[in-house]
Amino acid sequence: MSAYKHSAFDTAVFVPPDPIFEVTKRFNADQNPQKVNLGQGTYRDGNAKPWVLPSVREAEKSIVDAGHEYLPIEGLQSFRDEASRLLFHDTSAYKENRIATCQSISGTGSLLLAGLVLRKGHSGIENIIITDPTWSNHELLFGEIGYHVVKAPYYKNQTFDFDGYLNTLKTADKRSAVVLHACAHNPTGCDPTREQWKQIATVIKDNGIFPIIDSAYLGFNSGNYEEDAWAVKYLIDKLGLEAAVCLSFAKNMGLYGERVGLTAIITKTEERKTTVFSLLQQCQRQTVSNPPVHGARIAAAVLANPDTSKQWRQDLLTMSLRIKSMRQRLFDELLRIETPGDWSHIVNQTGMFGYTGISKPQIEALEEKHHIYMADTSRISLAGLNEHNVEYVAKALDEVSSGLTSQLIVSRSSSFITPDMTFVLSGKITNRSRAARNLTFTIRASGATFRRDSIVPLLRYTSSTATTNATAALEATRTNTPLAKGADSPLAELPPLVLYRSLFVNAISSRPWLLIPSLHLLQRLSHAGNPYLFNVSRNPLLRSILKHTFYKQFCAGETGAETQATMKALQDMGFKGTILTFAKETVFDSKTGTQQGHGIEASTKSESQWCKNIEAWRDGTLKTVELLREGDQLATKLTGAGPDVCEALHNDSQLPKQFVDACYEISQKVKDRGAYILIDAESQHYQWGIFRLGMELQEKFNTDGNVVLYNSYQAYLKSTQDTLKNHLQIASDKGFTLGIKVVRGAYMSSDPRSLIHDTKQDTDDNYNQIAQGILRRDFLGFGGSSAKPFPSAQLLLASHNKESLVKAHELHQERTKANLPTVPVKFAQLHGMSDEVSFGLLQLKDDKGVSPEVYKCTTWGTLGECMAYLTRRAIENRDAASRTLDEYTALKNEAWRRLAFWR
Repeated sequence: MSAYKHSAFDTAVFVPPDPIFEVTKRFNADQNPQKVNLGQGTYRDGNAKPWVLPSVREAEKSIVDAGHEYLPIEGLQSFRDEASRLLFHDTSAYKENRIATCQSISGTGSLLLAGLVLRKGHSGIENIIITDPTWSNHELLFGEIGYHVVKAPYYKNQTFDFDGYLNTLKTADKRSAVVLHACAHNPTGCDPTREQWKQIATVIKDNGIFPIIDSAYLGFNSGNYEEDAWAVKYLIDKLGLEAAVCLSFAKNMGLYGERVGLTAIITKTEERKTTVFSLLQQCQRQTVSNPPVHGARIAAAVLANPDTSKQWRQDLLTMSLRIKSMRQRLFDELLRIETPGDWSHIVNQTGMFGYTGISKPQIEALEEKHHIYMADTSRISLAGLNEHNVEYVAKALDEVSSGLTSQLIVSRSSSFITPDMTFVLSGKITNRSRAARNLTFTIRASGATFRRDSIVPLLRYTSSTATTNATAALEATRTNTPLAKGADSPLAELPPLVLYRSLFVNAISSRPWLLIPSLHLLQRLSHAGNPYLFNVSRNPLLRSILKHTFYKQFCAGETGAETQATMKALQDMGFKGTILTFAKETVFDSKTGTQQGHGIEASTKSESQWCKNIEAWRDGTLKTVELLREGDQLATKLTGAGPDVCEALHNDSQLPKQFVDACYEISQKVKDRGAYILIDAESQHYQWGIFRLGMELQEKFNTDGNVVLYNSYQAYLKSTQDTLKNHLQIASDKGFTLGIKVVRGAYMSSDPRSLIHDTKQDTDDNYNQIAQGILRRDFLGFGGSSAKPFPSAQLLLASHNKESLVKAHELHQERTKANLPTVPVKFAQLHGMSDEVSFGLLQLKDDKGVSPEVYKCTTWGTLGECMAYLTRRAIENRDAASRTLDEYTALKNEAWRRLAFWR
């Protein structure tokens, strides 16, 4: 045999193995029974086993005898049709036949086809913008077919680097395409909000950038296919952009080995679609000739059959919820054992993957000492966690993280410590690190303030100046506490006329011998059909007295112009916005069995009259919507729609279609204005029907972590926590964000006494438990150490109780500063009441000088329409005598302060 002389591969360069597949290879070779694979991006059930979706298992039965013939170049027609219909059915591009589709080899093949078609189509695109970091195949794939790959910063400080990413798009070469992750960004798990998506899409459109949308996780991310597809539809339908949408059914159907994907290219015209389709065929032919058939048949069968399609959507929810629950369980366990570091990003991320943020040495230690495998980028697959291994993983993370904390503390120099600093040190760090104990001694020796806090993961400090200012503002909300030197009176912002009218009204409200007869009079005036003497619409003297006292104190106006003037005045005082309600409502008195209300006739009318009632309520509510600005809130009384609606609400039966349609129309218009809806709590005679409709509307509109509608929960009711538990479960199961408005309650005079807590203290305790449990995301068996993840939620605390609100604000600030998972919160008080509390909250600014979001709730409508509302305000003042007296004292002190200033 002759000696070796030459090989065609002498200059070939060895390519290192793919790091992700190498992780799985090492995992498979490991014989340790406790080994955990957090590297592979495939779904596993609660026992770490592959899961064949029930919908897929059922669909496979129908294709047993389908044969094994070649498919056409473009793939299986039924699959292409069903996949297109699923995603695009409600878009103009689909209806106008402007979408060219081709079956692909899963998501990778779909991206490859998109890149090749742009090349062959002479698009002029030379650059492909990808996120940094991103799925490793993005750079490899587009670079290999000749594009210049540009990396846009995407991840910073454990969250989405929106500014960095947007700036890259703004300065991008116009000969560029951008690879977008439709949802569940791989590998970070950080998705843009809808508002951020809108800004990103606008820049893409303005700069002429072509979007390639990697859509590998639709439905798998949130459990709702339509919700996950929102960004796709916004780009192609709302903005009308041409785009390539690259679909994979590996994750959302569990068809990993079947390699089922679709390339869908949206064009401007049907003619262009025909051309693009021919390019897709050519690119497919020159790469794989034609795609495999079996997986495409399964996917088509799942989607085409209504039963399996419905089951598939349930399967999506099952997978999504398990992954979300594992996120929460891992975080809760890390928090429970006080693992050093901030781990809140674990629960703030979304989808199958997430970044832990640990270092390569720590990753190596996890593998070597604990047999836990993950990518060297610190990306983990949450699907690899289950109830059998999550505590083990958390303890391992805790162990490898502890050394890092000691290094951080040792690096702190004692020379920077001054007496005006306040230090917060984790108790766990102190126990573990000699350096931490030494630093503790140095802090105390330097005269700085020191305290331990077991829930704060790392050392931090604040200046005493900031602490003093916050304390002064907080204490100013307590009537009998003197203001700190230099602090403004909370009521200093009240205009003189408003101050003295408030003083007059509260002088009556704080004196039972004046309030009780006034209340009886208001109750008499609230009845429809009163004789002339007691008719607020017909008696001009009575009307004038009420209009310029109680009405102006609590109501916004009788006309749109009056109302908007009041709203502007409130905003000028520093409030975030206005909660505005239309006055028509019905109050049911359980003691008399009667309905009261000027908005409608109390007796049942004919069909034509019923329609007029609904139409009048709809028109009045839509007029209210027109008065709202972005960020304002609509408070709606559903009973204002008439007796037939009230009857249906009482019976929890089917509501009139006209009314339901109106509710959906109103919700959409409010959403379009960037405003919110608070569905007011009403007497228990109607409340269960109101809750049912409210949850239906929330499921429709409260998507993608955003809230349009809130339900109202009354803390004075014994059943409220059970109701909330049920609603949290529904929100968790159906994957929408629960809007929670908590009030104490305003129907004590009409609701059955047996439903209400026995004492005021019981009501106060209930309110505080609800508020603080939700803020902590640990309530009623959801979140915390429980197996159930806390669903997405947003909180509005409507209360006049200073103690409750200050506690809630302090908790929110504390958890926010510690980067703990915290439900967003807003505060609200009624217009004309508890101004001392409202302005005191506005003074509680954070370190950046930002006040909490405080709203004033008011109503508008004619004096007659507002009488039921005014009566309830009087009852509230009667039932909260101590608070009313405090408020009167504060108003009186402010009046004396102003008079003293002018002397």
